[in-house]
Amino acid sequence: MYSSEHFGRIFWVDDTYDLQSCPQFDNGTGDFDNSDYVSEWDEFDPKDIKLLLQIYKTEVINKTQYAGSLSLSDTYKREVV
Repeated sequence: MYSSEHFGRIFWVDDTYDLQSCPQFDNGTGDFDNSDYVSEWDEFDPKDIKLLLQIYKTEVINKTQYAGSLSLSDTYKREVV
């Protein structure tokens, strides 16, 4: 699953590789009772297309290569020591 601070949502791909999302609570968990398909979104900023495509690509790789076991985030920062 991909946790996006930018969208305030958690993303994943289902068994047919459709991108789904749900709202993310402040504690980092998802409100899965209110999940939806990104393809059904009516309103979003066109500038967000690039990020959505990156999230989709990441989640397809996560599903096909790692059986969906990775937890990813757009806020992850690698610390250089």
